[in-house]
Amino acid sequence: MDKLTLFSKRKTKNTFPLDFYGEDGSWRFIIRADRPSEVVDAMYWRAYISCHRKEFDLLHIATGKFNYKYNYSSYDSSELHYASGSDALRVNMMGPIVPISAILEKVKERADKATA
Repeated sequence: MDKLTLFSKRKTKNTFPLDFYGEDGSWRFIIRADRPSEVVDAMYWRAYISCHRKEFDLLHIATGKFNYKYNYSSYDSSELHYASGSDALRVNMMGPIVPISAILEKVKERADKATA
């Protein structure tokens, strides 16, 4: 085995799991690829779920959570009535971490129900 092959395998092993962040407004989520073969699926479903958020219940299939801060901007004054003056309102939020394998399993279950 040459040095290039050995380096390539080591780098791939250390890269995974690979997280793809998606969002819908202020709500964020992670689609996680655990293997190189799942990367394209994770990228596709991250984009699809970002546009069709109400079709998926990610909270019930999540395997973990992550914390993030969201800054509400001042363009919508109805959301800022708790902030003082012109200060932006910072909110601590949690988002789900969902493995792509769980999403693909749910999609397969839906397809099986539709054909049955």
